[in-house]
Amino acid sequence: MIYLFLDADEYLVSRRVAALKRALGEAEMADLNTSTLEGNRTNAAEILYMADTMPFLAERRLVIVNGFLAHLDKRMSASKGTDAAAYDEAAKLLIGLLDPPESCDLIFIDAGVDKRRHLWKGFSQSRDGGERKVAGLAELIKEGKIAQEELATPDAKQLPAWINRAAKDLGIAIDGGAVQMLANFVGGDLRRLENELQKLASYASGRKIVAADVSAMVSDASEALIWDLTDALGQRDGRKAMRALHELRRGDANAFYILTMIARQYRILIKVKEAIRLGGGNEYDIAKQVGESPFPVKKAMGQTRAYQMSELETIMDKLLRADFAMKTGADAETELDVLVAELTQRPER
Repeated sequence: MIYLFLDADEYLVSRRVAALKRALGEAEMADLNTSTLEGNRTNAAEILYMADTMPFLAERRLVIVNGFLAHLDKRMSASKGTDAAAYDEAAKLLIGLLDPPESCDLIFIDAGVDKRRHLWKGFSQSRDGGERKVAGLAELIKEGKIAQEELATPDAKQLPAWINRAAKDLGIAIDGGAVQMLANFVGGDLRRLENELQKLASYASGRKIVAADVSAMVSDASEALIWDLTDALGQRDGRKAMRALHELRRGDANAFYILTMIARQYRILIKVKEAIRLGGGNEYDIAKQVGESPFPVKKAMGQTRAYQMSELETIMDKLLRADFAMKTGADAETELDVLVAELTQRPER
């Protein structure tokens, strides 16, 4: 069987591959019959050869190919025509995949294959005075030669259902409020979510996990992302700031929440900068003075050097103006984008 895991979640892929490997039999024989090829260090001939190799003292073998299709897709897009070497390589692979291996599960794990290009849609080549048509990945999937499995990271709306299923599979009882809080705190990091479920189950010691357990035991990843954003703002790194903003949005953080958290971090910066001016101390000393926990204080101590106090006060004014605009009808996402762009501009000294 040939499998395609395209733009898939790393954790979901690892679980699916592990299941296919377990199907090979006992662990030692499964290892002997598993081969992994890296996309930039292999070619179509090697992939097809490995897929056709007979299993060793077993009924099936497993061949895992990481990143080859995306690598080939880029080579093809850089070629001048369909008679180029990259297209010959693609034709060799695609034609070879028309006859799926009988005793091998061949897995392609890839990201970045462009469905508008020839590797996906197919192409024609001039051969021996005629024209050879080569079916692309889409046609091979349609014909059942390749099984494409959707293993995407659940989005913010799907994530609570995924957590519930994962908890059920692990035999863990968890209530709805705890599920939603866990989704908000951790986001789409599925590997961490499973680890947190197991940690929470140990903490709950047999009873149902509730929201208070999550609050006590799980750190809020969105707060870390806010610090990534304010780090980038402090460095006046617009690209990094926009990337952090995108990650927050991808985790379904709404614009008002993001603005509130940014304002909170700048208020901490102001309090910490003032505490340092008055004598300071280490993060624990300053944390007591300003009424914050040591972690954000330590982060703020590193960021304050990038700002004059007057700049921080100006920034707070900009945050207030953005808040007012968002609450009086302005597009919230646009206001945030403009705000981030303004805050990454280097001030005149």
